[in-house]
Amino acid sequence: MRITWKHRDRSIEFERQPLPPERFAALCKLAALMVVGTVLLALVHMLDIWGLVLTLAGMALYKLVREDFF
Repeated sequence: MRITWKHRDRSIEFERQPLPPERFAALCKLAALMVVGTVLLALVHMLDIWGLVLTLAGMALYKLVREDFF
C-alpha cells in the first residue's frame, strides 16, 4: 500500500504492507468487545444489576420466540 501526500511543492510517500486478514479480524473483534463491554457497563450503571438481568433475559426470550415462529 502506498500513501502519497502532496502539499504545494513537497511530496511525502509512505509504503507499507497491509495487515494480514487474521490480524485485522482479531483487531475488529477486540474493538467490538470493547464497545459491548462499555454498553453493558453503562446499562449496569443506569438499570442496576437486576434491571440488566431482566433486560438480557427479555432479549433472550424474544430471540427464542422469534426463531421458533419464523
